[in-house]
Amino acid sequence: MGASGAGKTTLLNVLTARNLSKLSVKGVVLLNGQAVSAENMVSQSSYIEQHDLFHSLLTVREHLVFQSLLRMDKRFTRDQRSAFVDQLLIKFNLSKCMDTQIGGDFEFKGISG
Repeated sequence: MGASGAGKTTLLNVLTARNLSKLSVKGVVLLNGQAVSAENMVSQSSYIEQHDLFHSLLTVREHLVFQSLLRMDKRFTRDQRSAFVDQLLIKFNLSKCMDTQIGGDFEFKGISG
C-alpha cells in the first residue's frame, strides 16, 4: 500500500478521527454516503496498528476474536462477534492465514508485517 512514511497511518487516523492532536484536518468524512461526526466515527470504527500489541502465540482468527471481545459493543453475543470475525476474514481474503500463529520479532516468524 505504500512505502514507510507514505501516509497510510495518517490517512487511517483522519478517517477514524483518532490521534489528530498534531494535525490540522479540513473536510468531511462520509460513512455510507452520509457525513459522520468524529464522535460517531470513533464509536463505529477501529483499526489495529502494525506494531500494536499482538499475542504472538495466537492465530490471526484468535486475535481478531479477542479484539472483538474488547472493542465491539457489549450488546453483541459471542456468537455474533465470531460470525463478524469470520465475515472479515473472508472479506479481506485472510482465510488462508487465519489459523497461522502471529509470531513476532523474538519468537518465530509467523505472519510477516
